[in-house]
Amino acid sequence: MYDPITPFLISIGINPTHLTAGAAGSFVRSLLTKGKSRWEVLSGGLVGMFCAAYLTPIVVQWFNFDAGQISSTNGIAFGVGMIGMSLAEGAVRLAQRWANNPRISDIKKITEIVNDESNDKDPNDAAK
Repeated sequence: MYDPITPFLISIGINPTHLTAGAAGSFVRSLLTKGKSRWEVLSGGLVGMFCAAYLTPIVVQWFNFDAGQISSTNGIAFGVGMIGMSLAEGAVRLAQRWANNPRISDIKKITEIVNDESNDKDPNDAAK
């Protein structure tokens, strides 16, 4: 059933088990999220799933985990899938702040940027 999908995923650099574990993690996150529309839940799930697919190998290598331990890497993929939307939002906030002021001097400022809610506002809303 999955025979044509697996080679395609591998050809574009996605480990199918990381994608599946990330999908499970993002599904759990969607169950825990309250007050979001269906579109927000669906898009957040996709973002978490793709973050898990592409970031799990980086996390495994960065923390020197044994990449041969499938259960460990799938557990990491599950966790990255759960927090993938938050990771993506933080990266977007960091990029927005950098675009406005391309100097970040220390880690404290990076923490402030990631936690700053004002970057979530659409600039087009202010013009209305």
